[in-house]
Amino acid sequence: MAIQLQPTFSSELLQMARWLAGDFSNQEQAWENPPFFASIRVAYRPLPAGVLAGIGFYVEQAYSGHLEEPYRQAVVELTQVGDGIVIRNYRPLEPQRWRGCARERAGQLSQLSPADLAYLPGCDVHVKRQGSHFVGTTEPGCRCWVVRNGQTTYLQTTLQLSESEFCSHDRGMDPVTHRQVWGALAGPFRFRKVVDWQRELLQ
Repeated sequence: MAIQLQPTFSSELLQMARWLAGDFSNQEQAWENPPFFASIRVAYRPLPAGVLAGIGFYVEQAYSGHLEEPYRQAVVELTQVGDGIVIRNYRPLEPQRWRGCARERAGQLSQLSPADLAYLPGCDVHVKRQGSHFVGTTEPGCRCWVVRNGQTTYLQTTLQLSESEFCSHDRGMDPVTHRQVWGALAGPFRFRKVVDWQRELLQ
């Protein structure tokens, strides 16, 4: 399931894709701070060539003991915009159809097409290279709407990616008061790669 990398992809975009391609765990963080952080696995499985114009990933996030029941399923697309990188976010229209495709059923991702996805406007994450890290945050405008427990919030995401660690912090904010409604209160999740899939990005 190799992606045919296009020559127009910048070296920075390819580097970020390589670092992101894998299965990540925050087990060490969960052991250190069990009251604040559950043990979570998040998988970024490279998509086959041609599904999206950029470099695509199918994403599943689940509690470590329940990988077969992901509580988050998404598709993200890395694209070059100017001198930065934009992560575009998509929602699978039939999430049950793709459940498990981040790991055991990855071969089924060859059937995924743009028609199976809904783009999420206002949820783009803008990323810049800063030294040995990629650092990103949700685009300005507070338009990435998420309804949680019946309450409408907007999503604020920050991320930091290096060769050895992926840190992310998702927070749901009240659109009126701009106070945090949901999300980790003790700071970002710190993930380390436990399975590397960057070979799937090579020709």
